[in-house]
Order: sequence, then C-alpha cells, then structure tokens
Amino acid sequence: MKAIDNAHEVPTPSADDIRRIENVLREVGGPHVSWGAQQTLDIWVIEQRAKADRLAADRLRRSSWALVVATVGLVLCTGGLIWATFAA
Repeated sequence: MKAIDNAHEVPTPSADDIRRIENVLREVGGPHVSWGAQQTLDIWVIEQRAKADRLAADRLRRSSWALVVATVGLVLCTGGLIWATFAA
C-alpha cells in the first residue's frame, strides 16, 4: 500500500490486495461470473472505510477513558478541597 499525503484520500491498492479481492469476487460469483474493476474498487474503498472507522472508534474510546480519568481526578480534588475547608 502506497503512503498517502492527504488523510482524506484513499490509498492505491497493491497487487496483493487486488488479487485477494478478485479471489473473493470469484468465490462469490463462481467461475462463470465476470467482475470488473468497478466492483474491485468498490470493495477496496469499503475495506478502507471500515479500517478508518475502526481507527476512529479506537481513538474515541481512548479519549473517552481519558475524560473519565480526568473527571474522577476532579471529583477527588473537589472532595479534598471540601475536606480542607471544613477541617481548617
């Protein structure tokens, strides 16, 4: 897979990727069905979209946990401030 400069562009599929997708299409359609480049590219783009969705979900999960930890820290600090206020 070729590296891309723009994060919004779909990378160019490698020869191995194209061969793998063509094997999937051959299994689905059988030996008597002919698939074109459009179907191969459709599957490639769907795979790339699923990969991007998984990466985005992982980043969202990690940032959510960071917010949970920060919230717990703020609750503990607030409790400490309340305790310090009444203990003084």
